[in-house]
Amino acid sequence: MRWRLLAAGLLVLLAVGALAFWLLDHLERVPVAVREAPHAEARRNPYLALERLTAGMGGKLRRQSDARVLDDPPAGATVFLDRQRAHLLPPERLRHLLAWVAAGGHLIAVAEDPQLADPLLDSVGVGRAPKAVAEMAQRPASVAVQPPGGSRPLRVAASWQKLSATGRQPAWSAGEDGHGAQMLQFRIGEGRLTVASELDQQLGNRRIGELDHAEFFWTLIGGNEGSPPPQVLLLSRLQMPTLFEWIAENARAAAFATLLVLFLWLWRIVPRFGGLQPEPAPERRELREHLAAVGRYLWRCGHLAVLLPAAREHFRHRLNQRRPGIAGHAPAAQASQLADLSGLPVARITAALAGPADTPHAFTDALRTLRELERVL
Repeated sequence: MRWRLLAAGLLVLLAVGALAFWLLDHLERVPVAVREAPHAEARRNPYLALERLTAGMGGKLRRQSDARVLDDPPAGATVFLDRQRAHLLPPERLRHLLAWVAAGGHLIAVAEDPQLADPLLDSVGVGRAPKAVAEMAQRPASVAVQPPGGSRPLRVAASWQKLSATGRQPAWSAGEDGHGAQMLQFRIGEGRLTVASELDQQLGNRRIGELDHAEFFWTLIGGNEGSPPPQVLLLSRLQMPTLFEWIAENARAAAFATLLVLFLWLWRIVPRFGGLQPEPAPERRELREHLAAVGRYLWRCGHLAVLLPAAREHFRHRLNQRRPGIAGHAPAAQASQLADLSGLPVARITAALAGPADTPHAFTDALRTLRELERVL
């Protein structure tokens, strides 16, 4: 029994070994390309593959989005200008850019869609139009182009847009035969202006590996064998600096001085904040002060006759209390007896007791007389 089990195990091992030997002899490793989703860096930069291609070939590609670079592009470089630039190319900036091309620069511009404005292409007389429906139906997937300096025709994806030179004649053009050009190159002074339709799509991360797009770009920028390493300035997603960025860069001192003046002005006009100070208790005015204020008011208004009757009534009340014998006589007799008592003139006493007081002098003289008489009662 043991020998039978041992023999069966050996047979199984021999069968497994034979199968493994057969698999190793008939199968081989084959590399399989698997396309992965773009990583975060590739999603942020649609020209990441183009940058790495240029660096790997010995060139240098620098990407910027500040439109002010177009005011003074670097000398001796190739500028690759992406789409969505119409509102960032005012006449003055466009004039500087074309002058830079005439001085020996190479500008590669992607043509805008026909329905969008493109002042750069308009300045050199390049017309844009979509291909007709019949042309689109017969459009090949790719076209053969041989850029200047190229050693062989290269295959690039065909475009749905066709370009036409309405003014200046191009030095080189490429496209589908009989259906308009897809690429145009002009000689401007010592430099070149290359206009291409959908070049941004062909050189983007997704399609730069298709057909001969990468080799076409390298040939277009002059990266041939024996030539110096090309320097490329890629201007994509152009934008202007915000107002605060512009102020921080160009008018920092003026902005600081303005803010300082504004701060000092606010410091001067804005009331200070803090704990409220207790309000002082209202002062209680005495009756004497109130009467004095009323008297000053009547004095300024000229109503002196209103004050004198009260003073005369007060004097008569004292006279009844202290000299009832004199108070019981007629006014003339009262004046005579009071004159004997005080030594004052009878006329003055009579005026004080019953005379008019139209003037300030008569009023004060009457009050002074009544006061002196009251002292001698």
